[in-house]
Amino acid sequence: MTTYVARAVAPRFLVCFALMASSAIAPAQFVPRRPGAAEGSPRPKPAATSETPPVSLVVLAAPTTTMELLREQSDLEAALAAATLDERVAQLNQFLRTYPASPLQGAAKQALARLQAQLGEQRLRAGDIAGAEETFRQAVRLLPEAEAARSFQSLILPMPLLLATQGLRKEAVLLMREFQTRAWNNALAVEQIGLFYLSLEVPTDAQEAFRRAIELDAASASFYHGLGVAYQIGLRLEDAAAAFQRATELDPKSRVAWAALADLQRAAGNYEKAEENYRRQVEIDPEHPTAWGGLAMCYLAQGRESESIAPMARMLAINPRDARFLTQVAYIQAARGNLAAATAAATQAKRLQPNYPWLRIVEAHLMRRAGDLAEAENLLGEALQTARFATLQFELGATLMLANAYDQALEAFETFLKVTPEGDFEAVLGGALPVRGSSLARLLDLERRASLLVAPALLRDEEVAAIERYVRFALLVKQARAKGAPAGLGLAESPLEAAAKTFVAGKDAARGWRLLQAADLLAEAGEVGMAERFARQAIDAAGDAARAASGGVDGPRAEDQLAEFYVRAQMTLGWTLYKQGETAAATVRLREAVKAYPAAPSRREAAWRLGIVLEATKQDADAFEAYKLGYDANAPTASDRRAKLEAIYRRLHGSLDGFDAALSR
Repeated sequence: MTTYVARAVAPRFLVCFALMASSAIAPAQFVPRRPGAAEGSPRPKPAATSETPPVSLVVLAAPTTTMELLREQSDLEAALAAATLDERVAQLNQFLRTYPASPLQGAAKQALARLQAQLGEQRLRAGDIAGAEETFRQAVRLLPEAEAARSFQSLILPMPLLLATQGLRKEAVLLMREFQTRAWNNALAVEQIGLFYLSLEVPTDAQEAFRRAIELDAASASFYHGLGVAYQIGLRLEDAAAAFQRATELDPKSRVAWAALADLQRAAGNYEKAEENYRRQVEIDPEHPTAWGGLAMCYLAQGRESESIAPMARMLAINPRDARFLTQVAYIQAARGNLAAATAAATQAKRLQPNYPWLRIVEAHLMRRAGDLAEAENLLGEALQTARFATLQFELGATLMLANAYDQALEAFETFLKVTPEGDFEAVLGGALPVRGSSLARLLDLERRASLLVAPALLRDEEVAAIERYVRFALLVKQARAKGAPAGLGLAESPLEAAAKTFVAGKDAARGWRLLQAADLLAEAGEVGMAERFARQAIDAAGDAARAASGGVDGPRAEDQLAEFYVRAQMTLGWTLYKQGETAAATVRLREAVKAYPAAPSRREAAWRLGIVLEATKQDADAFEAYKLGYDANAPTASDRRAKLEAIYRRLHGSLDGFDAALSR
């Protein structure tokens, strides 16, 4: 690129006033001093060689003639026409340095910013994430605030969006937080910022952006609607409803706000008000699918199925591929016990969006009601591969509880839930909102109402109550165990004892499983007295418990469940007796657990515990045989248990000679 001498006309070049004060430098040009040269040193003479490049000069004044402007325009066009992206970037940077006062600076900076954005995209696709981010930052820094605001949607917004489309959600959010300050005084640009955060489901940042937009323009109904959506994603449903209400006041003809407000009213079970506002929306927009679908759901939720058909047909005619709506239909039908209709709607939704997490929840519930708990667990496990939120974990835990897999159920509940020492539930919903209350069901209502817009729960009230009792009890037990509660002292009148009694209460057939689980947990927490009582009661309830686990019928499955239940109950009772020092009685119970049903899954654990008791009573030979029965070479415990066997064998024989043979016999 050609470099011209700075024009010395007029006072346009005040920036170089100090330089012009020196008579050693002609006012028409500025030649940089050689690095390291002393102040006042004479200007260096070029070496006597034709290969020495000329010193680059800077034009400090704006053009005053047509010739000067056209010359700058020619240089700018030459830079933009360079062969490669890197060359265009380099030449535009040179243009900006050469003509700092040019009226074409703005055009050059905007062109350079766009090229930097392209360069950043190239680096991102090449895997250089840090390089791409820095190049994007360089592009944005080129733009003055007014230009940044004007070109925000076309130039700046695509940069963090590009990161998001590459799966770099966190990086995209952080970059937008840097960039948003450049447009924070432009209401329309701030709205775009808010929509960006909504697209990535970052509710707190979206709320901040829309609140800022409202500060800049408090009369905008669309800004209030955006704020309402941000509140809804953040599970602040009352605030969301207030924002939607304000949007309808500012724009009574809004094509979105009435339906958005009605959605939340329907989700809260206020069907009469929701119906009224859905009808307002269809008066404004007769082809509004959400309003027609919402009307249908209002009728369906109230059991007015025949009235739901017309609006449902209208909705499906407008948008036949709405998997979320079909999932809502399936959910409501399942909650009302109409399993055939629920299955039909779920099947249709699955053809459109098979991995929709709420659809998986409905499908799992239908499997539970059909008695196929294994398939229900599989469906929820698959859903958790792509989505994680409290309701999904809750449904998995509920399914495992129905299968009497209490320990695994507790693992699912613990991913999102805690219990305070007073017995209240604490959870984080939507990945962001901390909540606390005495009712787990009411806490989870928020996610369902915000996401699926349905009021009723799938599980019956008594099922949810049973889950709450177990979770409260099991987590309080863990707290007691962590504090090291002394065995046998009890926690009289404590939340733990109250929770334990509440958990095992009832006369239903599944009570035996609850007694057994409570005894296990209490024994581990050192509450052996209560654990023993529950274990003895569990043994008495074995028959009913087996039939409950097999669907209420006798048969081979009931026999298998009886075997497992009986072995676990005898093992638990024996273990609680051992912890109270009653080794003889413990040995009797544990031997019974080992010999009663050889095929029961818990027999290995019973045998291992028998080995512990026998070793504690100096019966090493019998302990070795019991430990052998409890050893599984393929189990995660294999290494530790083999070491125990080796120690006993060495104590019996003085060495490990013949150990492997003895282990295999």
